[in-house]
Amino acid sequence: MIQALPRYFTFCDGRGAIEGVVNFGHWKEINLITSEAGMQRGNHYHKNTVELFLIIEGRIRVIAQQVEGGHFIGERDERVFLAGDAFLVEPNTNHTFEVMERSRWINVLSEPIDQGCPDIHRLQQ
Repeated sequence: MIQALPRYFTFCDGRGAIEGVVNFGHWKEINLITSEAGMQRGNHYHKNTVELFLIIEGRIRVIAQQVEGGHFIGERDERVFLAGDAFLVEPNTNHTFEVMERSRWINVLSEPIDQGCPDIHRLQQ
Protein backbone atom coordinates (compact mmCIF):
# COMPACT_ATOMS: atom_id res chain seq x y z
CA MET A 1 0.00 0.00 0.00
CA ILE A 2 2.67 2.48 1.03
CA GLN A 3 5.96 1.97 -0.77
CA ALA A 4 8.92 3.67 0.93
CA LEU A 5 11.46 4.82 -1.65
CA PRO A 6 15.12 4.30 -0.75
CA ARG A 7 17.75 6.58 -2.27
CA TYR A 8 19.04 5.13 -5.54
CA PHE A 9 22.37 6.95 -5.17
CA THR A 10 24.21 9.28 -2.79
CA PHE A 11 27.25 11.43 -3.54
CA CYS A 12 29.04 13.48 -0.89
CA ASP A 13 32.08 15.74 -1.05
CA GLY A 14 33.28 18.95 0.56
CA ARG A 15 30.47 20.97 -1.03
CA GLY A 16 27.68 18.85 0.45
CA ALA A 17 25.56 15.97 -0.86
CA ILE A 18 23.32 14.91 -3.70
CA GLU A 19 20.80 12.15 -3.06
CA GLY A 20 18.84 10.43 -5.83
CA VAL A 21 15.21 10.38 -4.73
CA VAL A 22 13.10 9.44 -7.79
CA ASN A 23 14.24 8.26 -11.24
CA PHE A 24 11.03 6.80 -12.68
CA GLY A 25 7.50 7.73 -13.70
CA HIS A 26 5.73 10.35 -15.77
CA TRP A 27 4.44 12.91 -13.31
CA LYS A 28 1.79 15.49 -14.27
CA GLU A 29 1.18 17.70 -11.19
CA ILE A 30 3.38 18.90 -8.32
CA ASN A 31 2.08 20.54 -5.13
CA LEU A 32 3.70 21.95 -1.99
CA ILE A 33 1.73 21.27 1.19
CA THR A 34 2.21 22.88 4.61
CA SER A 35 0.30 21.71 7.69
CA GLU A 36 0.39 22.59 11.36
CA ALA A 37 0.84 19.99 14.11
CA GLY A 38 -2.33 18.17 15.10
CA MET A 39 -4.00 18.55 11.70
CA GLN A 40 -5.37 15.69 9.61
CA ARG A 41 -5.32 15.68 5.81
CA GLY A 42 -6.36 13.26 3.11
CA ASN A 43 -8.67 10.46 4.20
CA HIS A 44 -9.48 9.71 0.57
CA TYR A 45 -8.34 7.48 -2.28
CA HIS A 46 -7.81 7.80 -6.02
CA LYS A 47 -9.09 5.30 -8.55
CA ASN A 48 -6.47 6.13 -11.21
CA THR A 49 -3.82 8.39 -9.72
CA VAL A 50 -0.48 7.33 -8.22
CA GLU A 51 0.87 9.81 -5.65
CA LEU A 52 4.48 10.39 -4.73
CA PHE A 53 5.31 12.24 -1.51
CA LEU A 54 8.60 13.78 -0.39
CA ILE A 55 8.71 15.08 3.18
CA ILE A 56 10.72 18.32 3.37
CA GLU A 57 10.34 19.00 7.09
CA GLY A 58 8.39 17.67 10.03
CA ARG A 59 6.89 14.33 10.96
CA ILE A 60 3.74 12.76 9.54
CA ARG A 61 1.93 9.52 10.39
CA VAL A 62 0.40 7.96 7.27
CA ILE A 63 -2.45 5.49 7.65
CA ALA A 64 -3.36 3.54 4.52
CA GLN A 65 -5.80 0.77 3.67
CA GLN A 66 -6.87 -0.78 0.38
CA VAL A 67 -10.33 0.00 -0.97
CA GLU A 68 -12.44 -2.31 -3.12
CA GLY A 69 -16.07 -1.82 -4.09
CA GLY A 70 -16.39 1.17 -1.77
CA HIS A 71 -15.21 -0.77 1.32
CA PHE A 72 -11.96 -1.19 3.20
CA ILE A 73 -10.24 -4.53 2.66
CA GLY A 74 -7.15 -6.09 4.20
CA GLU A 75 -4.96 -4.76 6.97
CA ARG A 76 -4.13 -1.13 7.70
CA ASP A 77 -0.60 0.05 6.93
CA GLU A 78 0.58 2.74 9.37
CA ARG A 79 3.99 4.42 9.17
CA VAL A 80 5.72 7.59 10.32
CA PHE A 81 7.71 9.58 7.76
CA LEU A 82 10.31 12.24 8.53
CA ALA A 83 12.09 14.99 6.62
CA GLY A 84 13.93 13.45 3.66
CA ASP A 85 11.63 10.41 3.36
CA ALA A 86 9.87 9.64 0.08
CA PHE A 87 7.01 7.20 -0.54
CA LEU A 88 4.32 6.18 -3.05
CA VAL A 89 0.61 5.63 -2.56
CA GLU A 90 -0.97 3.46 -5.26
CA PRO A 91 -4.54 3.81 -6.59
CA ASN A 92 -7.38 2.39 -4.50
CA THR A 93 -5.45 3.05 -1.29
CA ASN A 94 -7.25 5.25 1.22
CA HIS A 95 -4.61 7.46 2.82
CA THR A 96 -4.85 9.73 5.84
CA PHE A 97 -2.09 12.02 7.12
CA GLU A 98 -1.82 12.85 10.82
CA VAL A 99 0.58 15.77 11.13
CA MET A 100 2.66 15.13 14.25
CA GLU A 101 4.66 18.38 14.02
CA ARG A 102 4.53 21.33 11.64
CA SER A 103 5.35 19.79 8.28
CA ARG A 104 5.99 20.63 4.66
CA TRP A 105 5.93 18.10 1.86
CA ILE A 106 5.84 17.83 -1.89
CA ASN A 107 2.97 15.91 -3.46
CA VAL A 108 3.46 14.67 -7.04
CA LEU A 109 0.62 13.09 -9.04
CA SER A 110 0.63 10.81 -12.06
CA GLU A 111 -2.52 12.58 -13.33
CA PRO A 112 -3.47 16.23 -12.91
CA ILE A 113 -6.48 16.93 -10.71
CA ASP A 114 -9.46 17.84 -12.89
CA GLN A 115 -11.25 20.48 -10.80
CA GLY A 116 -14.56 19.64 -12.50
CA CYS A 117 -14.32 15.90 -11.82
CA PRO A 118 -11.40 15.18 -9.47
CA ASP A 119 -10.11 11.63 -8.92
CA ILE A 120 -10.68 12.04 -5.18
CA HIS A 121 -13.04 9.57 -3.50
CA ARG A 122 -14.15 9.23 0.11
CA LEU A 123 -15.70 6.24 1.83
CA GLN A 124 -18.96 6.76 3.65
CA GLN A 125 -18.23 6.24 7.35
